Amino acid sequence: MQPKNLVMSKTRMLLFSFFASFLVLAASLLIQWFVYDDWLHRAGPLRIVGTSIATVVTFAFMLRWQYAVREKQQGILRRLEMISYMNDRIRNALQAIECVTYLSQPEATASVRQAVDEIDGVLREVLADVGRLPAQSSIPSAKSQQKSA
Repeated sequence: MQPKNLVMSKTRMLLFSFFASFLVLAASLLIQWFVYDDWLHRAGPLRIVGTSIATVVTFAFMLRWQYAVREKQQGILRRLEMISYMNDRIRNALQAIECVTYLSQPEATASVRQAVDEIDGVLREVLADVGRLPAQSSIPSAKSQQKSA
C-alpha cells in the first residue's frame, strides 16, 4: 500500500506555511514601498510591525490548516484500511462456508454460491469506489465453475 505518500509530512507542512507567510511579508512590503514611496512620495521607514504581525498570523493559520487537513487524511486512511481488513475476513469466511457446504450438502451448493457471489459483488462495488480492489473476483464464481465442469 502507499498510504504514506497520501499524507503530507510535518516538514512539508512547515515549509508550506513558511512559504505562504513569506509571500505575505514580501507582498506587504512591496505594496508599502509602492504606495508610500512611489505614489505619495513620502520617503521614510517601512511600517514593519503590522507586516510582521500579518506574517506571524499567516504562518499560524496556514500551519493549523495543514494540520487539520493531515488529520482528516489520516482518519480516512485508517477507515479505508479497516474496510480492507474487514473485506479480507469476510471473503475468507465466505470461502469456508462455501467449502463446508459443498462437502456436506453438494445439492445446496448452488444457492450458497449465488449468495456468496452476491456478497462478493457488493464488497467489490464498495471497494471499487475507493479504488483499492481489482474488479475481478478472486473467488471463482458459479459461472466459471459451470463452464469448467
